[in-house]
Amino acid sequence: MAKYKLLEKAFIENRLWEPGEVVEIDDGAVPGPHMLPVDKAAKAMAADIGLVNGPIPDPVDEMTAESLGAAPQNIKSGITASGA
Repeated sequence: MAKYKLLEKAFIENRLWEPGEVVEIDDGAVPGPHMLPVDKAAKAMAADIGLVNGPIPDPVDEMTAESLGAAPQNIKSGITASGA
């Protein structure tokens, strides 16, 4: 079993895990970019698949933000530069 520290909320094996919790998954399972390898097995899997940890930016949000002049996190909240 490989251990990963979660960088964001995740639903794994029928449970909702919070950021910072350590989850243990099968060695053959492919981790996501929101999972930071903790032990040897996890680090080996991350190296094998070229895992880059951290949230993956959403290019659609970035394009929308640029066109509206607001940050992506504000777009998701419904806030735009014009206040609309």
